[in-house]
Amino acid sequence: MRKTIGASESSSIYLIALCAGSLISMFISLLIPRDIAFGGMRVLDWVGYTLMQAAFFASVLIYAKVRRLDEISIARIRRPRDARQFILAPFIAIATILVFLPLANAWISFLNIIGYPTKSGVAMPGGGNVGIYFLALFVMAILPAFGEELLMRGHVLHGLSTKNVWFGILMSALFFSLMHSNPVQTVHQFGLGVTMAITLILTGSLWMTVLVHFFNNFISITLSLYIPQVEDISVQLGYFNWLTGAASVLIGIFLLVLLFFILSRLGDKRGEYRVTDEGIVYDEFTITAILPENVKTNPVKDFFKYFGSLFKKSGWKRTTRVLTRANEVDYRGKAQPMIGVWIALGLSIAYWLYSFISGLIK
Repeated sequence: MRKTIGASESSSIYLIALCAGSLISMFISLLIPRDIAFGGMRVLDWVGYTLMQAAFFASVLIYAKVRRLDEISIARIRRPRDARQFILAPFIAIATILVFLPLANAWISFLNIIGYPTKSGVAMPGGGNVGIYFLALFVMAILPAFGEELLMRGHVLHGLSTKNVWFGILMSALFFSLMHSNPVQTVHQFGLGVTMAITLILTGSLWMTVLVHFFNNFISITLSLYIPQVEDISVQLGYFNWLTGAASVLIGIFLLVLLFFILSRLGDKRGEYRVTDEGIVYDEFTITAILPENVKTNPVKDFFKYFGSLFKKSGWKRTTRVLTRANEVDYRGKAQPMIGVWIALGLSIAYWLYSFISGLIK
């Protein structure tokens, strides 16, 4: 069984899953009346969310069976390199929200200016019924965490990153954002996609991104159903939104970098230092050689040193080296066929534009 896929093949899997989900959505929209509601949300939406994830699961598993893919190896369905990495999952979700929620709100403000109906976001149940709340968590947090992660981080990221690691991270995040076909969500979904791609690479585990995805949706659903006052704060702040938003983005970026730094340290059992046959230990950050007995590490100092390096080209080069080493895929570079990627991207953009234009002309 094959343990790797290329960029075009991962794009094919993506398109097959997207088409399957779209066809199912179209089919159930013909069967279920739009005016029937349950728990403050249309039955059509409840069923649609559920069957969409089922379509993702079925598409990936059937394709893997037909093409004889080693699902466990390709999707990295295994525990993280260090079990302690699991503890960081909810904090990564919170930091991601801190960074991208203000940016998403700025995007929504732009949509309001051009007359796009921003109320057409994700359908959410209403009221504080506990049963409805747990059903919403299952349908809108647990199922997407498994279905979308198996497809996007398990397969799409794997294939796209065989070109290079940043291409995989950014392009898979773009596909993830576009596939939701919801202009209101575009910015936040892209940011979430980048975060989860890096998380998977640094931990080597799909279970880690499943947890981050779940916590992201869990926080959103809980705030919407039980703590709506949080959403009202932005309205009450008025013109001070830009200040609080900027502070949230800066704090969130700092926390995300810190969390990724910790994930990297926990996941790299060899640490920052490499021992050669001659007994010399190399510090990759400063590119200097020091004697083994003089090696001293200070995690706090190392982090701030690394954070400062991100304002320099050398810091990003080092980050690329770390991500490339941790990614564990067979890099094929530009030599591999990429036509499938560009077709998938073009169709995804067309899918998104259709939703966007439809919203404008309603």
